[in-house]
Amino acid sequence: MLKNPEIINTLDRVDWDFLNSKPPINTVHSFHWFPGNFIPQIPAYFVQLLSEPGELVCDPFCGSGTTGVEALRLRRRAWLSDLNRASIQVTRGKIAAIVNPQVRKDLEYLLRDLVWDSMLHTQKVGKDSEGSNPELCFWLHEDTLTQLRYLWQLVEASPYCDLRFCLEVIFSDVLFACASVRGAATSSGGRRRHHWGWIADNVRPQSLVRHNAIRLFRERVFHAVGVLRSEFTANRDSVTITREDARALRIEPSTVDLVITSPPYLGMIDYALANRITYLWMGWPLKEERDLEIGARYRRKNQQVLIEYRRSMSIATSEVVKALRPGGYCALVIGASRKFPEAVTHVIELFSNNLTLIWGPRKRIPTRRRVSDRRGTAPTECLCVFQKAVLS
Repeated sequence: MLKNPEIINTLDRVDWDFLNSKPPINTVHSFHWFPGNFIPQIPAYFVQLLSEPGELVCDPFCGSGTTGVEALRLRRRAWLSDLNRASIQVTRGKIAAIVNPQVRKDLEYLLRDLVWDSMLHTQKVGKDSEGSNPELCFWLHEDTLTQLRYLWQLVEASPYCDLRFCLEVIFSDVLFACASVRGAATSSGGRRRHHWGWIADNVRPQSLVRHNAIRLFRERVFHAVGVLRSEFTANRDSVTITREDARALRIEPSTVDLVITSPPYLGMIDYALANRITYLWMGWPLKEERDLEIGARYRRKNQQVLIEYRRSMSIATSEVVKALRPGGYCALVIGASRKFPEAVTHVIELFSNNLTLIWGPRKRIPTRRRVSDRRGTAPTECLCVFQKAVLS
């Protein structure tokens, strides 16, 4: 392991803005959109600099599993957790695709059956009533909905879990695309752009757009097959994926070598609401998970929101510190909305109370996909690295 001065010098030399980097279209990261996810280069660099092969990397706000995929790619072990069910679904599907080579072969077989699009439809809902929520009719064209129900029958017919997990991710991405009003006009006559914020705020389309869900699904399966032909294969025993609250982690104390995570940015994203269509399709408790979310965007007008955020992050920080082994590192990507710029300082202070800040805060320019800059002022996002004291 590198000594602290060497780590700091190396961290300083990295261009953390990654301005010339391209989207990871040829990896499993491309299988599904997710609001606010960070680019894979960030955890990849942290994993290489702050851990050794075989060590355990933890992300208690794992989002779409970016940290976990990069940790496995670099031959570390991974513990990935999140309270959001959609997050776990996406993470589980990506990991399933890289731990089981059979998934790619069966996706190829599936492509042979995805023909004659106009004939592939059904009114039959899932075994657990997936696709039956009447609110789906506010978002999805009737013809598109029958195609999606047909596709869900294919997902449920998967002969083994890994294939189903991967197909669930592909299906979820298609589901979001089919809720798009792309091509529809705004009240001023302009072209309406698709965005998770519309779905999060329950701004239903005035007129439904018919999408060919079979074609969209086929395109994504074809893409996944191409990715998996060159993607790495990970050891199933090297990863744990669990749905849990970061304020009550079940991981054994002092077992984690490195934490890499991006805590929720206060008042910027509604993770559950942004995945509203998936929650409606699956029959998951949307309101219950929305209410448990730390720093959710829908609370941004609450006068106590900053106090509540600090309280929740204080508990989550204690859980992270407890999980870290002595000498272990914690790398954070933290940020704040323009309305709550002080949230960054609060998070740094919370971690500094129990860990030693050895590098940062280092400001970086976030991508438009991660943090909107529509108002023309620079958003705040920075990186920090902490270390847990070694017992004497």
